[in-house]
Amino acid sequence: MIKSYESDQKQKFELILVQDCTETDKKQLIQDFDLPSTVLEYVDDKDEPARTEVDVEGDYALLVFWAPLKGSAHSEPISVIFFDKKLFIFLSSEMHFVSDTLKELRDQAYEKRMSFVLDLILPIVRKYIGRVTKLEYRADQIQDKLSARTRMKRLDDLTLINQDAIYLRASIQENSSCFEDIKSLSKDTDIPFDKICNRKLHNIQLETNQASRMIGLISESVEQLSNTYDRLINNNLNDIMRFLTIWSLLLAVPPIVSGFYGMNMHLPLVSGSLAWLASIILTGVLMLALIIYLHNHHSV
Repeated sequence: MIKSYESDQKQKFELILVQDCTETDKKQLIQDFDLPSTVLEYVDDKDEPARTEVDVEGDYALLVFWAPLKGSAHSEPISVIFFDKKLFIFLSSEMHFVSDTLKELRDQAYEKRMSFVLDLILPIVRKYIGRVTKLEYRADQIQDKLSARTRMKRLDDLTLINQDAIYLRASIQENSSCFEDIKSLSKDTDIPFDKICNRKLHNIQLETNQASRMIGLISESVEQLSNTYDRLINNNLNDIMRFLTIWSLLLAVPPIVSGFYGMNMHLPLVSGSLAWLASIILTGVLMLALIIYLHNHHSV
């Protein structure tokens, strides 16, 4: 779906917003705006890496960065094209907060396209910080419930947190590398980059560095939690095996005693009406002796 916003007193450039770009949309963009077909090859690719690209002849500049999807740690790329004094923005319809941000920015005054784009990027970076903060809260909840009697559900939650952290870290790192190259776009094109843009870019880089540092700390925390849970599980397993081993040894004593007394041979205390009681007492004495032995050797 293509929406075109003509330049006016507030915005001195034409804005073309494309949501969920299709092949039909590409043909229309080429026909209506003379966009080079080469720059449209990857605008619908959901795995497109974050980067900056300038045409050899300087006719257009491409900026690709990632934005998080609603309620998920996954991200999708946003493609921005500077061409013929126009600004083209390609995004997914699932990026509702990006669409809301664009609506707010259209109500403000902008003379330069780059200033508009930088104001669009800043809330996206802050959105990543919000996602990372929620991830940190989830990790803290698991850490608070850390105990020797751990459950598999918490391990599953920890695995999901680790997976989300991987997705977020990859997107943040790609964006960080891309934002460092934004300023170079003005060197090979006619896109101005003034002091205001410098200040906005500086704020973006600060926020990106903060998000990168936070996700790094969370990744380390999750790794330590995983190692701790592994140790707890191993300790629990060792306790279970120790318990089963001790009881298997204790329960092996009665069959041994009864087996001897069941043989057709002369044994002490085998005659008399209290012979069964003697065998029970002997069994108890042997079991008690085994318990004392295991206790002295730190097995109980």
